[in-house]
Amino acid sequence: MNKKTTIKEVAKKANVSTATVSNVINNTKFVSEEVRQRVLQVIEELDYQANTLAKSLRIQESRLIGVIVSDIANPFFSKVVSGIEKGAAENGYNILLCNTASNIEKEIEFLDILIGKRVEGLIISSSGTTKEYFTSLEKLDIPIVFLNRSPNTPSHKVVITNNIEGAYKATEHLIQHGYSRIGIISGPNSLSTGKDRLTGYNRAMEDYHLSIPETYIQEGDFSIESGYHAMKDLLSKNQNLEACLISNNFMTLGAHKYMKEVGIKVPKDIAIIGYDDSDWADVMDSPLTTVKQPTLEQGQSAIEMLLATIRQENFHQQQILYLQPSLVIRNSCGC
Repeated sequence: MNKKTTIKEVAKKANVSTATVSNVINNTKFVSEEVRQRVLQVIEELDYQANTLAKSLRIQESRLIGVIVSDIANPFFSKVVSGIEKGAAENGYNILLCNTASNIEKEIEFLDILIGKRVEGLIISSSGTTKEYFTSLEKLDIPIVFLNRSPNTPSHKVVITNNIEGAYKATEHLIQHGYSRIGIISGPNSLSTGKDRLTGYNRAMEDYHLSIPETYIQEGDFSIESGYHAMKDLLSKNQNLEACLISNNFMTLGAHKYMKEVGIKVPKDIAIIGYDDSDWADVMDSPLTTVKQPTLEQGQSAIEMLLATIRQENFHQQQILYLQPSLVIRNSCGC
């Protein structure tokens, strides 16, 4: 285009107000079908916004996918989103990314915004915790795939790492090293990731007939600060603790910050296994043994499942797709 068409020019040629043009574009207020079609025709004739918006309104396709994550600053989510974006681009879609900072009120606001943008589907790593909340999402009448956190409702599609297995493998590895007094800094029990990783730890300890005093379990909220305070409480209440599983990367950073302040050496004084294999894991003073999640695969699987649902295709028979974690062994566990 030699000259960018303005909304005023569209309104003038369609003989309507600029507010009416905006209402047609954003679907914010009722406009009669005759007026709507006239405005769309002018949008197309004047090539307003390169004509893509008018075409999407005509065929009810936006080629947009809404993505809601709880903390984009976490390297885990940034890698998952890279997988989503790559898969979306390969199929001619763009993503609208929203970061909730683990705030359910923000999540609800973003849902309203994304629906207003006419997204064709949603990928959500939700901060919600109640069955009632997830049931209410079914009323949106839009395809949804939940990522990393399971709503535990049978009707929803989910792509998630097998967190029970990941935590079990990590705990078992510590046990096979000869450690028996093993603690855990778990995530929130209200979220499936926190609950499942704690379940994996408990099962491994029970299978090897090891006791789990109540003080061995400290709950964090997946933040650096909570990892700091949880490790402080764990070590102050358990003077003879030999090893610890920490349930995400940010809490691992917080725990190491506390241990560095008080002069506790890893793995000399305590063995550590973290969760999420971040880029910094192998450059720590004692390179970190971690449970690695297939982050790119998780994002790509989520967009594949969502697009298959939009197209009403069959994508895997199961509602929940479990991806397998792996144990990356370095030095922090004593190896």
